[in-house]
Amino acid sequence: MADYVAYNRMMELGCEGVNGGGLIDALPDDVFVKCLVRVPLQWHANLQRVSRAVRELVVSKEYYEQRRVEGASGSFVCMLQPMPMSTEVLAEKCCSFMAACFDPVYGVTLLDVTSREWQRLPAIPGLPRGLPTFCKLVAVKGKLVAMGGWWQSTWEPSRSVFVYDFSSQRWSQGADMLSVRNFFACGAVGSKVVVAGGHDAEKKALRSVEAFDVETGCWEKLESMREERDECTGVVMDGRFYVVSGYGTESQGVFRKSAEVYDAGVNAWSLIENMWPLVARDADVANPSSMAAMAGRLYGVHGKDIIVYSPEKNAWSVVEKVPEDAEKGEMASFSIAATGSSLVITGLARKNDTATLRTLSLIPGCGARKAQWVTVPCNDQFLNMAQTSCSFEM
Repeated sequence: MADYVAYNRMMELGCEGVNGGGLIDALPDDVFVKCLVRVPLQWHANLQRVSRAVRELVVSKEYYEQRRVEGASGSFVCMLQPMPMSTEVLAEKCCSFMAACFDPVYGVTLLDVTSREWQRLPAIPGLPRGLPTFCKLVAVKGKLVAMGGWWQSTWEPSRSVFVYDFSSQRWSQGADMLSVRNFFACGAVGSKVVVAGGHDAEKKALRSVEAFDVETGCWEKLESMREERDECTGVVMDGRFYVVSGYGTESQGVFRKSAEVYDAGVNAWSLIENMWPLVARDADVANPSSMAAMAGRLYGVHGKDIIVYSPEKNAWSVVEKVPEDAEKGEMASFSIAATGSSLVITGLARKNDTATLRTLSLIPGCGARKAQWVTVPCNDQFLNMAQTSCSFEM
């Protein structure tokens, strides 16, 4: 029934203001819509130039719901990466006496997991030095929100928010974050991006929480967590926002074993003791580098292990190990994202004096079905380390 309602709403949107009837003269509306929902994401900006009726249809939430129903939606991963420099740009920088000019310029890479195609989102107008380093990325309601990080030219923390609309393929600047914070947890809950914890400009760990509504463009303060959590990890599962581990101001680097869970319905937090007991001597694996929720299960990376969380047992178990590749070298600095029915794992493969991005897709095993690992090929333009990432279906 919901599919029928969404389809009819699409037709209503499409036919408004069209003289004499349908969306396009050459085809019946239902046939045209069947074709329209199968147009790849990168062509949606061009679709909006066809007519006002088509533009209103393509930007509607019903359009993207119908893409999902028809099996036409795609799975994507966004990554914050240093941009490769052309020889001309490099020569220009070498002529400068400012050391800051040698800092990399960060942009957003888009990986289409289904087609294995890589591309870059357009640069943000007015930002020749690109996005702040280590800014966080969250996809919500057809938009990508980039926030936080540091401006490399001054190493000042950034409160700036930039929003990319995948439908119009344009960037806009949103309202600044309410407070300065970095290394915070974040995730999409409904139409809001919730950010929690991290540290302020004085490196003081935070327990405060705020949310950005992509529909209204406004920030609001939410109920604070019980504990300070710097370098915490955020993930949303079943509509609840988990903030895992992190540490307090007085215990820097000593990661907590607990987690806190936010329920937006009551604007309240609950505590889960001992959710992250996986302590390690190696600082790189002492905290969860990233987590992803898929099909009601919570996955993470610990060292080179792919682990899954059992809420009933409040325990993690190893389900897979990241496969080695002798030719590309040892892999480290992992991140994990969930797209459709697969997990996308990225990391730096190090061999001799070189380090390049390696990307793998994993369909976890189930019953008698064995896990399936696939290497996602990548060209030379996208081999730099991905600092932060997020995934979405659209």
